[in-house]
Amino acid sequence: DKYVKEIHENGYTIIENVLAPDQCDLFVDLLETDYARWSPRYKGSAETSHSLNDKSCEKVVFNMHNKDMRYYDLFDHPEVLPVVNAVLKEGSYKNSEAVNLLNISARNPAPYADAQQLHLDSNLPGRGGYPLILVALFMLEDFTAENGATRIMPGSHKFDGYAEYGKYYDEEITVTGSRGSVLLFDGAFWHGSGKKLDDSSRWAVILGYGRWFIKPSFDFSRNIPDAVFDQLSDSRKRLLGLDSNPPIDEFTRVTRRSEDAEWEAGYELPN
Repeated sequence: DKYVKEIHENGYTIIENVLAPDQCDLFVDLLETDYARWSPRYKGSAETSHSLNDKSCEKVVFNMHNKDMRYYDLFDHPEVLPVVNAVLKEGSYKNSEAVNLLNISARNPAPYADAQQLHLDSNLPGRGGYPLILVALFMLEDFTAENGATRIMPGSHKFDGYAEYGKYYDEEITVTGSRGSVLLFDGAFWHGSGKKLDDSSRWAVILGYGRWFIKPSFDFSRNIPDAVFDQLSDSRKRLLGLDSNPPIDEFTRVTRRSEDAEWEAGYELPN
């Protein structure tokens, strides 16, 4: 209740000591390995009017769900997922409609990287309504003012607009925290990494959860290898939204939700 109240009032909260140091070390090692293996094959980002798609100043691992089963212990972590559900189910029918993962990634800003543009992850300002998206940021390494810890604008989840491009606001604060902590914030909350003043590593896993009818960043129903799918519990299949794919036509199904997970077999990661 404390965390839910802080998210509603301030736009964010911090849960400390969610992961032990050895767990943080494990996930950092996994991410370094996955980044080295997969990043040379990433598709380049299209140019936009902002800098958020430019990944040249950071290490990024996408779609962690199809690379190692150990990542799933973060996706449904028992100290985090109940808070996510409490926030995102509120206001739905009987406060019980499903919550899905929409974004599954991790990032580590490059040494001395510039600050990230303040932005929101919900694609719409919150205006104080029911949150559509909640972001869980797992700090796998210490977040400090020197290594570009997350900048935030308290209360911005109730604003009507977007942060001005390239502007720093007097009301901004920097969220620091020890490794193993989790920063939870409303998807309409203005945030962005700060300028990195050193060459330290600062990995964070960033999970975007949303109400079931919002599209995910990638098509999870088509990018899960067979060997991974075979290990998924029913609850993890639902968390990935495999029961909320739209039907092909009215002869297949007329409801937007399916009773069973719908998934396309045969996907393989690049060799």
